[in-house]
Amino acid sequence: MTSQREEIFDRQRQETSAAGREKFGGCPPDDGPCLLSVPDHCMDDSQCPARMKCCSKACFRQCVPMISVKPGSCPEDRLQCLSPVQHLCHKDADCRGSSRCCLGACGRDCRNPIQG
Repeated sequence: MTSQREEIFDRQRQETSAAGREKFGGCPPDDGPCLLSVPDHCMDDSQCPARMKCCSKACFRQCVPMISVKPGSCPEDRLQCLSPVQHLCHKDADCRGSSRCCLGACGRDCRNPIQG
């Protein structure tokens, strides 16, 4: 029978050895309401089953189905939207060619990624 202290040490060791093992893929957009009283269900991808990723969703981290992402990062948008938010895409696969589905001031739309 292991002591509680040994169980905690073993869990910390597993978390440390798993650190840095991020799965290839992306997180889906987080459009849901914020549930602040819910604790995180995971800390990193190693705590999620295959084809699932530890992502922020409804203001807490949980395992969700990962989505494919295209290379490059989305450009920063410093504009302020004066009209209602409207999403023209929901994931990179909705965009043609190398364009990525990026969050802008008025919602998500397809944009050319920044390389690097």
